[in-house]
Amino acid sequence: MPLIKNKVFALAEPPEDLRPEERVWQVRFTKEIFRSYEEYLQRVNLYRQRVWKCKVTGKIHLTYEEALVSEHQASERIQQFPKEFMEHVLRTVQFSTLNLHELVKMVYEKLKDSFIEGEELHGRNGNSVRPCKILKILTSDGGCSYRLGRLDKTGKAVSTSTEDSKNLMRKKLPFGRDLLKLFIRESTSQNDPWVVYDKLAMEHGISTEPPEELREKIARKLKTSEELKNKKAGENKRTRMENDDLAMAKRTKTGQLSQATEAVKLKYPIDDLLVKPSKDDPVFSERPVPSTNFIVPVDYVGDLLMVWDFCSSFGKLLRLSPFSFEKFENAIVYEGPSNLIVEIHTSILNLLVNDRGEYYSFIQKRERKEMVTSMKWVEYLCDFLELETELNSAAHLAKIKHGLYYMLGVHAKLEILGWLVYWALSTDVIRGRLDKYIDEQQALVATKREEELEEKRKKREEKQLKEMKSSNGESLQGNSASESLQALESTHSHGQLKDSLEDVHMEAHTSNRTYHLGERGSKHDVLASRRAIMKQILEAKVAMEREKETVRMVELRKQQDTKKAKVKEAREKKEKEQRQQHFEREMEKRFIRTDALGKDRDHNRYWFLHQEGRVFIESADHNQWGFYASKEELDGLMGSLNPKGERELDLHKQLQKHYLKICAAMQKRSKETRETAQRSDSDTAVLRRSVRVSVLPNDNKQPPFLRHVNKWMG
Repeated sequence: MPLIKNKVFALAEPPEDLRPEERVWQVRFTKEIFRSYEEYLQRVNLYRQRVWKCKVTGKIHLTYEEALVSEHQASERIQQFPKEFMEHVLRTVQFSTLNLHELVKMVYEKLKDSFIEGEELHGRNGNSVRPCKILKILTSDGGCSYRLGRLDKTGKAVSTSTEDSKNLMRKKLPFGRDLLKLFIRESTSQNDPWVVYDKLAMEHGISTEPPEELREKIARKLKTSEELKNKKAGENKRTRMENDDLAMAKRTKTGQLSQATEAVKLKYPIDDLLVKPSKDDPVFSERPVPSTNFIVPVDYVGDLLMVWDFCSSFGKLLRLSPFSFEKFENAIVYEGPSNLIVEIHTSILNLLVNDRGEYYSFIQKRERKEMVTSMKWVEYLCDFLELETELNSAAHLAKIKHGLYYMLGVHAKLEILGWLVYWALSTDVIRGRLDKYIDEQQALVATKREEELEEKRKKREEKQLKEMKSSNGESLQGNSASESLQALESTHSHGQLKDSLEDVHMEAHTSNRTYHLGERGSKHDVLASRRAIMKQILEAKVAMEREKETVRMVELRKQQDTKKAKVKEAREKKEKEQRQQHFEREMEKRFIRTDALGKDRDHNRYWFLHQEGRVFIESADHNQWGFYASKEELDGLMGSLNPKGERELDLHKQLQKHYLKICAAMQKRSKETRETAQRSDSDTAVLRRSVRVSVLPNDNKQPPFLRHVNKWMG
């Protein structure tokens, strides 16, 4: 069962006195039943949180359902662990104090350099190598020899002999470190020290009594565990009593609880299957039906995509020029010689040879050349099929050796290519490239993080500077505030000048009136007074014009500063977008693995692979495939996704992020399809005319997948 906080989570008991007509809610993957929708929703929300841990593999940050699937898959893998190695492994594990990593490494290295009774391997008999089985290990005078049983095709021992270890060969251990780790986890009840389950220990005759030096440690650990258990039980009891008291007080204060169930306020997004239609939902478009127009059977599309994606991603390392998915699909079903299929096999086999690994050692024994060519690739492929014992290729070898590889079924071809890809991924060249990409991606992420921190630091400093200027009475944005203050003062003085100018005009009017009425004062005095008044009027007008110009300049400067700020903000925004796009492009160049765009409410996966021009849809059970190949279908898909669901919200975000790229790839593919159809029509027309004039067609009238040329093969 999945763990939460390293403890097994107890499932809810079914309600008592459940009536057949009663409406209940059931959790799909645990079969728990709840009378209250609120309790059901709380439990489901807990299950969908990433707080669960797989008990077998130790994987963390999983949902409950993902942890269940992980445990089921791990248990199936553990069943594949060879029985003849179990006793040896469990004896080494029992009461070991090493951590899991060191323990797995020690056990694996120890088994790698020794042979186990009951193990099937290969023994050298003169110049031939035959499968055999170790029947018994013989020791004498400090040496070790093995009694072997030679195996026939049915796996039965037909003869026995005694051989030394130098005449025994093991291609590799029948299990890896990951499977060994799972077996150790599943077979032990504790890990400090490691203790094998009593049932397994008795079955394999392993002592359950710990060594003397570990007894005290185990006893002390059991005592501490018991004390903690008792302490926690007491705390839980006190907590329950306090909760009961609070509940009783609440009932006393508020009276009897209402029988009606209050409406549950949901916080979106939630699990897609829990989303129910509501009045405020937008109008969702109908989801387009995916096309299933594949040439290969739908069951094999996943394997076909896997091989094609590998060749597209590592084409430069394989020295294999790019080719479309349609070409590969046509070539794999073609029952005749295909240069594309030859080049794929040749490139991968050359990679295995250059790796100088197990395959290289195998062909060296057969005195093969170190270069796989298109003329001799069948021999190297047969060597690979004989080396890979897990691939049931006995029925195919005869056809391949007689040059009839192309007559194999689609499933057989894809199975062989799948194993070639598996071996290629284990080579030092591919792993080295992946390690390099991982380091470069980490460097890119670190650089981007530094840029973001530097940008935040600058914004923080600007904010602090503004706050400091504001507290000191200075401007919030450079000198704009002081200029505004000057503008206000100038406006105020402008009003004063206007008032004074009106006073001067009034005074001039009074002076004229006094002169005409004949009051005291000579004509000379009046003229002098008028000149002084006119001078004041001119000075006031000049001052007013000057103040108007000052206000106009201040306003113009403010507009210019605002415009500059907007331009600067737009430039910074554009630079930030360009940096983000550059970061995404660089991350895409460092390909590590292909991830799905996301899932819809029914757990169907959506894939966009290397500019193929189609969005592929994989069913939840991995058996059905379809695709969308037009912008209209993509828009219809996006319009049908409900953002209230977690999966469909994430899928919509990814589709929105890659929308332009997907549309461009779809348009490119549509254009190439039209051009191919036009060329085909034109070739047909030329062919018809040629028949009338008795001219034979050229070889270039073959389908595109038969005309493929590997331009990267040097």
